[in-house]
Amino acid sequence: MLRAVGMGRSIAIGVLWLAIAAGAAPPPASAAWGAERKTVELANGMRMGYVEFGDPRKPVLVFLHGYTNSSLGYLPLGRLLARDYRVFLLDQRGHGESSKPACCYTRLDFAYDAKLFLDHFGIKRAHVAGHSLGGMVAQTFAAFWPERVDRLMIIGSTIGRRSRPSPDVPLPPPTFGPLDAEIRALKDPIDPDSAFMKEWWNVPRVDSQIQYHMRRESARIPADIWRAMLDQGEVSRDLRTTAPRITAPTLLLFGGKDALFSAEDNQDMVRWLPHAEVVTLADLGHSLPEEDPQAVADALLKFLR
Repeated sequence: MLRAVGMGRSIAIGVLWLAIAAGAAPPPASAAWGAERKTVELANGMRMGYVEFGDPRKPVLVFLHGYTNSSLGYLPLGRLLARDYRVFLLDQRGHGESSKPACCYTRLDFAYDAKLFLDHFGIKRAHVAGHSLGGMVAQTFAAFWPERVDRLMIIGSTIGRRSRPSPDVPLPPPTFGPLDAEIRALKDPIDPDSAFMKEWWNVPRVDSQIQYHMRRESARIPADIWRAMLDQGEVSRDLRTTAPRITAPTLLLFGGKDALFSAEDNQDMVRWLPHAEVVTLADLGHSLPEEDPQAVADALLKFLR
């Protein structure tokens, strides 16, 4: 995930480490990467990939990943949270094992898929968490279906860009700076070991073998879908319009060294979500869950309790 930048590429620290930390048995050494993942067909015809951890009798926690990530990016965090919750890590549309249609990729499309996922399992209410792009989707879910959300957790995310008040106002800067141009130049098949993909997934504190696997996960997303998610997401990126509809108790979890969303961006979120509890992990960047899943789990569990 581009050196503490990007829209939320979360990765495992290592299967053995996370199993010991979570008190759970790791998958067999021979198991394929992501063997825990399953799929389900939603009422709108979308196929959704997901990973489920924890006791089905416990409260439900749904986790939404970021741009070009997948459910597999949050395996260590999911296992840690599963001590106390029934955890669902979702593949949002366009990612992982989920369907990859040409359209549509607004925050409401992502959020509606999550709503239908809960409907499929007969889950009336859940805690909802999201990282980066997933944090934008989580906000949207909580705004449009407040009766379905117990607690809301927004990690390394944003309140979005303001709509342009007039044509004279300049266009906003590229989402990922110079890497936007590289996204627009991507061609299929995407080489997971290209210089671009290595930079995209360059999170120094994450094991290189895990980065190897997650580069391949992202490379499975067709180039047109990379661009569709980037472009179509701009249609509804001003989350200030729906922020007042959020009523769930909310946690804003920031990384003190986030290179994608600045301290000013964070303060903007606080202004628009004034009821939220704010926690900053000073030594972490944008990729909080992959940099230190234990610290993120501790913060989430403290808030949930």
